[in-house]
Amino acid sequence: MHLIIDFGNTQAKIAVFDGNEMIRFESYPSLDLIRLKSDFDLESFYGVLLASVIDHDPDLEAYINSLPGGHVVSASSQLPFTNTYGSPSSLGVDRMANAAALRAKYTGRNALCIDMGTCIKYDFVDRSGAYLGGAISPGFGMRFSALNTFTDKLPLIEPQATKDFIGTDTNSSMVSGVFQGIVAELNGVIMNYIAKFGDVEIVMTGGDASFFENEVKNSIFADAFFTLRGLNAILKVNAD
Repeated sequence: MHLIIDFGNTQAKIAVFDGNEMIRFESYPSLDLIRLKSDFDLESFYGVLLASVIDHDPDLEAYINSLPGGHVVSASSQLPFTNTYGSPSSLGVDRMANAAALRAKYTGRNALCIDMGTCIKYDFVDRSGAYLGGAISPGFGMRFSALNTFTDKLPLIEPQATKDFIGTDTNSSMVSGVFQGIVAELNGVIMNYIAKFGDVEIVMTGGDASFFENEVKNSIFADAFFTLRGLNAILKVNAD
């Protein structure tokens, strides 16, 4: 079995995989080696992977590296796709994972992952298995925060959805601008990929995906655990 540890911007997520099947999932607001050891028998796993986009407990990373099947994702990790990114050393581990999951699920097909997290990340793998790159834009909460931070009068609003594209007061205008702006962005980006590549499989994941998965015009596959599945695919080529 494999243990996947994923430190994101807002929480740490842990998944246990038996082959390709995820059989356990946990999330933590914070995580260190002591808590990890209390919840999991780390030495019982065939492979243990650590991926992080933030600073985390250095003792935890050192311990994972000391395990026979331990692997910390980095720019030197083996990847189950061809990486044609122009600056591979700067490619985030979350984007690596989404590309790996696309390659595993859609072998021989063009596929786009849209990750609705702190940032909105678009990642594309073509039918040959080459990762071409994608795009990064401000996320749902970040857009509301920016309106408040960089103006004197606009309030800080919790992210929320709306079907109304005309706001009738300041708050509803902000909600409409942010939410409907992201919907327009999503549909526009998807259409650009389809125009260039023809048939494209589309996956949406990330913490804010539930706000938007029914707003896009094209058929999509929604999977809250897609990034974790990709990390498991990366572990397979580095530990097995």
